[in-house]
Amino acid sequence: MTKEVAKVKRDITIDTSVWTPQDVKRFFDPQNLLSEKQIGQALTLIKGRNLNPFANEIYIIAYKNKKTGGVEFSLIVSKEAFLKRAAQSKNYEGFEAGIVVLDKEGVLTERKGSLMLPTDTLVGGWARVYRKDFKVPVEIQLSLAEYNKGKSTWQSMPATMIRKTALVNALREAFPEDLGNMYTEDDGGETFDTLKDVTPTESREEVMARKRAQIEQMKQEQAARESEAQSEAIEEMVQGELIEESELEY
Repeated sequence: MTKEVAKVKRDITIDTSVWTPQDVKRFFDPQNLLSEKQIGQALTLIKGRNLNPFANEIYIIAYKNKKTGGVEFSLIVSKEAFLKRAAQSKNYEGFEAGIVVLDKEGVLTERKGSLMLPTDTLVGGWARVYRKDFKVPVEIQLSLAEYNKGKSTWQSMPATMIRKTALVNALREAFPEDLGNMYTEDDGGETFDTLKDVTPTESREEVMARKRAQIEQMKQEQAARESEAQSEAIEEMVQGELIEESELEY
């Protein structure tokens, strides 16, 4: 008697290649706000760049603009996702990053990290990314005034934010084949729909917090389903063995 092996269910929490438009809508668009084009953009990043929403590598955010009634849409890639992709390259050889300040003597100075002295005036961020096959590192210097919109974390942690933004830009230039069309919440481009300067029903921080909570809940539900599926498979195997034994006795 041939035993049927229970089919292995797809697991979108670890395999991004099996994501579907229905998954994007279920987990990130319960209010049915996204267009087919926007869902397609999300899937392109998830599957094409192997970015796992359940590992907080990418956030898909959509909400209604309270003033206009339109939909605000953003695909936000985390800094950690950039570093993971860079580290996967055989040519990656590390990075340096920090801030650019005007010190008490009025001299423009680079500082590593995001530590500022009380007498410093923050003016920008810098980063260097090293590749084994490049003769010189990829260097980036950014102006704080260009990126700081005076909101949320840019107000409370401007040094941390401008350093991170400089690093992400340097990583993107150093590895354009892997990171060329990936963007964080702090920068944008022609292929990226950025969040507009509007007053939504929820703040961006509230939306992201809600998305994180939803992702965590989905992880728990997925684990529960997997446990139930394993129990069912074991039960089927046991029943099959019992049937075989009864046939042999007969």
